[in-house]
Amino acid sequence: MQKTNFSKNSLLEVEQSIKLPIISIVVPNYNGGATIGATLQSLIEQNYPKLEIIVVDGGSTDNSVEVIKQFEPYINWWVSEKDNGQSNAINKGFAKCSGEVVNWLCSDDLLVPGALHTVGKYFAESSNIDVLVGCGKIAFTTENHALPNEKINFWLTLFGRLLRLGKRTIIQNTQNKQTYIKAPTFKQIVLMSACNPIAQPSCFYRRSLLNRLKPIDESYQYAMDTELWNYFLSQGVRWKCIDDVLSVSIQDGQNKTSTGGYKVTLELERIYKTYTQEWIPLTFWHRRLRYPLEQFLARHPSKVWLYVIGPIWIVMTFLLAPFYGLDKVWAMRWKRWV
Repeated sequence: MQKTNFSKNSLLEVEQSIKLPIISIVVPNYNGGATIGATLQSLIEQNYPKLEIIVVDGGSTDNSVEVIKQFEPYINWWVSEKDNGQSNAINKGFAKCSGEVVNWLCSDDLLVPGALHTVGKYFAESSNIDVLVGCGKIAFTTENHALPNEKINFWLTLFGRLLRLGKRTIIQNTQNKQTYIKAPTFKQIVLMSACNPIAQPSCFYRRSLLNRLKPIDESYQYAMDTELWNYFLSQGVRWKCIDDVLSVSIQDGQNKTSTGGYKVTLELERIYKTYTQEWIPLTFWHRRLRYPLEQFLARHPSKVWLYVIGPIWIVMTFLLAPFYGLDKVWAMRWKRWV
């Protein structure tokens, strides 16, 4: 396989590359042979002069290893061996990183062209950035299961605008209902324990922040990114949000998070309880008020109920707001977790 040629603009940046940080990307993979090639190609086509690619395969039984070997000239280090899950694989990869800036990219995600140059420039030009968060595109290749909640979200969006609670974390692309842009703001990041607004592939951070014994908490297999962001918040790191779309996440209904269901909910609740100091956690009320409504909708998928549920949740928001704060209750608003 031939290396991708540099563009003129990229060559100019290479000449100035002494200012750019090394960026290390860990690619964890298990039986992702159908998609990991596109993931690695998206990294190579960045033409970033100081890119370190680390691939950790968990002993795949499909053609993953054959695909990885095709990209071997571009990979700094890779291994294929049994591991203890994705979190363990990411930690194994982080241990091999030498870059100042790091991230992981799942083997079914992509970086958009020019993403790493954007990231590198921000970190090179400002020593006051610890974590850089860009926007992320979410693309559904099958039915988008969030669409049945459109009527609920109509009421919640209207409510949010009236109270000036800020824009929604996820912005629907009006040209294609199967495509969303996840566009976080710092206000939303501060409320991370209530709702994770970040598209994981679009979040880059200094390797020096990974100062725990295990950077990724291996007790989490679905929400390990949300746990890491909450840890960063607890350490008082400096965040920078930008409007650039840095990544694309393909949701085909088979992704681990997509199929995690109630296990994801339990991990998110555990994160909330870990990083908040509340006598009765807000998640307590969600489990007893919101989840039964979602289960009711699953059993009775009537459009009438979809219009009714929204106002009910608005009433709940007003009841909970005096105790937890309107912003936090709003951040943990309607989202299909069950």
